[in-house]
Amino acid sequence: MTAIPFDTHKAIKGLQEAGIEAKQAEAMVNLFGEVYGNETATKTDLKLLHEDLKTDLAGIKTDLDWIKKFMFAVGLAVVIAALKYIFIG
Repeated sequence: MTAIPFDTHKAIKGLQEAGIEAKQAEAMVNLFGEVYGNETATKTDLKLLHEDLKTDLAGIKTDLDWIKKFMFAVGLAVVIAALKYIFIG
């Protein structure tokens, strides 16, 4: 995944202004940068995933159409066999 732009200098300054020491602020910002940089999906990632899911769902829909047709054919064969048994014996 692509890393999201993260202004570390601005984040460190903001933490220092809030009363956190420089070393602690730097450690926190580095940690946040690693977490967000490694685990955050971008719009491009989501678009690719969306396209993959659409392709997978289209395949599943095709499979379900075949299953419906097969079940209809089996049901029709059972009805014909039952009618044949009832009327012809």
